[in-house]
Amino acid sequence: MSMGHKVLVDAVLSDLGLDVFLDGLKRDQGEKVSREVSALVACSAEMTGISVNRLDRLLDDETVREEHGLGGGASRSIYRTVERIGRKSDDIVRFIGDALRARYGVGMDTVFMDWTSMYFEAEQNKFVRVGYSRDHRPDRPQVTVGLSVDKASGMPVGLTIMPGNVVDVTHFRETFEQIRTLLPDDAMIVFDNGAYSRENAALLDKGGFGFVTRLQMNASDDAFVKAHENEFVELGEDMSCLEVQGNLGRKRLIFRSMKLRDETFLRYRRKAERDYDDMVNLKAAVDGGRRPRRKYRTSNCFVDTRLSYVFPLDVMSRGEKKVMDIASNALDGRSQSSVNRFLHNRKWSEMFHRLRLDGACSRPFGRSAGDRRHTDREERPRDGRNWISV
Repeated sequence: MSMGHKVLVDAVLSDLGLDVFLDGLKRDQGEKVSREVSALVACSAEMTGISVNRLDRLLDDETVREEHGLGGGASRSIYRTVERIGRKSDDIVRFIGDALRARYGVGMDTVFMDWTSMYFEAEQNKFVRVGYSRDHRPDRPQVTVGLSVDKASGMPVGLTIMPGNVVDVTHFRETFEQIRTLLPDDAMIVFDNGAYSRENAALLDKGGFGFVTRLQMNASDDAFVKAHENEFVELGEDMSCLEVQGNLGRKRLIFRSMKLRDETFLRYRRKAERDYDDMVNLKAAVDGGRRPRRKYRTSNCFVDTRLSYVFPLDVMSRGEKKVMDIASNALDGRSQSSVNRFLHNRKWSEMFHRLRLDGACSRPFGRSAGDRRHTDREERPRDGRNWISV
């Protein structure tokens, strides 16, 4: 264990007053919760990937226990402490949120909410379930994670975990309710279109909160845009906007950016090139009687994987435009947003920029297991336009 980690963790707990709060979660007997939490966090900082079933081994070392002021029973009581923290997680998050607001001026005027998943090399249970995987591992059980981040400070202010088969639109309420008491009356919530529903919008309206979300475009939207092509207002920085009156008194904004269109097409082209090369390698393996790459096989000993292929691109080279057109499916680069509060269109354009940057809240998770940015999802921006619903 690095002493630097211990000093840092102890300083954070003390500065927030979290040590006193944690110790109040149980009767004043046995090991102190704050000391066990400090030991867990400080030790796990340099022992990534440790199994939950082996947490006690972190405290088997007598030197570690002495440094954190723990007795010999700490390695046995650590699981009770973890369970206690899990049951009180919402209370802990709210306490930290209050401390951040009171001591560090984290206002939470605008909060980004986003959801991701983390998979496990384990069997399913009632919580770790198979569901939509951002890691492209539908064969592994997972949990879904919701994160709330303050826009101004970049500080996480909320964290929720739900079973792996819970989708974003359902997880939304849990994430929102956790931070609801921390939000000022005129707070703005920003989230992606996967969590949007009329029920969730009504929940925000009822609380008097503003929101911005991205919406999917459909054929009627395309026809509307084509009919009002000359009504886009230039916002600068290769961005223009068309304002539309939406349902339920909401305003819809269509943003257009040719730069976005070019970036998206380039991303699709590179993916198409990778897929083309992958198909060529697979074709060569099948034709040569060799085993294909592992991702095309199953490790189940009772299943014999046999592959065949249809390769329609033999008459076209990798670089031909037609190949890329097939993959990119006629991109033209729009997105749509919906808003329930009046702001100048330039202000919405700033929100739009944040919405399209890989998922506003998934970045604090880093690139660890279970974190796939929203660029992994299928996107269909067309003609440089984007909708935002506010």
